[in-house]
Amino acid sequence: DYDSGAAVTASANNGDNYTVYTGIDINITASTTTDNGMTISAATDMGAGFTLDAADKELDAQTDDLTAPEVKIGFNGVTIELESEGVQDYYDGDLNNYDVGVSGSFAGLTYGFAFETDENEAAATVVGGARSDYSATIGYAMGDLSVTLNTNQRESLDAQTSVSASYTVGAVKATVKNDNMGGEGADAVNTFTIAYTAGPAVVTLSAKDDANDSWDASVVYTTGAYTISANTDEAEAWEASVAYDLGGGATMTVGADHNDTSFAGVSFAF
Repeated sequence: DYDSGAAVTASANNGDNYTVYTGIDINITASTTTDNGMTISAATDMGAGFTLDAADKELDAQTDDLTAPEVKIGFNGVTIELESEGVQDYYDGDLNNYDVGVSGSFAGLTYGFAFETDENEAAATVVGGARSDYSATIGYAMGDLSVTLNTNQRESLDAQTSVSASYTVGAVKATVKNDNMGGEGADAVNTFTIAYTAGPAVVTLSAKDDANDSWDASVVYTTGAYTISANTDEAEAWEASVAYDLGGGATMTVGADHNDTSFAGVSFAF
């Protein structure tokens, strides 16, 4: 089995320099289910050129050739993931360098554990300048309340750890997060986020008690085939985009940001 996508994008910077980008991303998956209910899958991908990442207002290079696949084995609610230097961390998702991952859920509890198998591996997992042997997450949901703990354990440096709690009341979801950022002697950063769903619109406000008193505000409005997104922050670094579902797996997206950069692109999947 496989799925693939392609994109054609034109972007402009400073209002007068235009560039056309094209790209394709092909994802290949093979899977089976054994007689006792175990699922086994292997996945890899390949691509060329650039595809548009509209959410981050950037182009993603698709330069991968076929490489060793990611293998997943699932049984009784437990998933084992195997890929040398390819399993993602749980702290912030910025790493993709562990070898084995184990995750699952039961009775409102979710968990995940990713770790290295070869301490002498040349492409050692590094977080903030120190080796990380494992990353873990554990969460628990009880009704409208959920709590999550994420961590990356690092040799010779403090662990990176974050704790968050979310509570939903009707159309409002409030989240409080404490993150030690893994800095020795540094103050932890607290983040408060509130999201409000009003019909087809979702408005999100977030504030941190960091050195910049950072805040973010965003709105996503969906109506028919249109999805309109806009966001800004304390530095007035705004971004806006409009996506239109053309049908047949194709989407047209146009957008602009505070850097006088604009883009228009069509992507499709089949």
